[in-house]
Amino acid sequence: MKKIRLSLLTIPVGAILVYLGGFILVEEKFKMFASLCIGLGAALFCIGIGRFTGGLIQSKTETGKIARVKNIEENDERNIRIREKVGAKINQVVLYALSVIVLAFGFMKINITAILMVASVFVLELVLAIALSSYYSKRM
Repeated sequence: MKKIRLSLLTIPVGAILVYLGGFILVEEKFKMFASLCIGLGAALFCIGIGRFTGGLIQSKTETGKIARVKNIEENDERNIRIREKVGAKINQVVLYALSVIVLAFGFMKINITAILMVASVFVLELVLAIALSSYYSKRM
């Protein structure tokens, strides 16, 4: 039920942002802000629709017994370890893919700004690794 209420909030907010960016902010000086409103509004609208339909489907099919089994499956130690290993492997693959993209951008002589934007993801990954390692070492 919480998903349905949240989605009923995000759908109109997304629609309002799309309308604002597409029809209200039409002057040239607001073009960047209008594009941001359209993109953010479309994302919120789509997420709201998805959560609304998912909430309707889930609430009809989920009974007490199914919810109990689902809770056990989500909190099972083996499944948690599998999710952790999958997340680590995905991070490794994405890191290699970004490395290839940065090298390809460099060989294609693409604008240095674009290369730096993609390369900044490496810095973000490093900062997150340090911060999260510190956080979880203190917590666990």
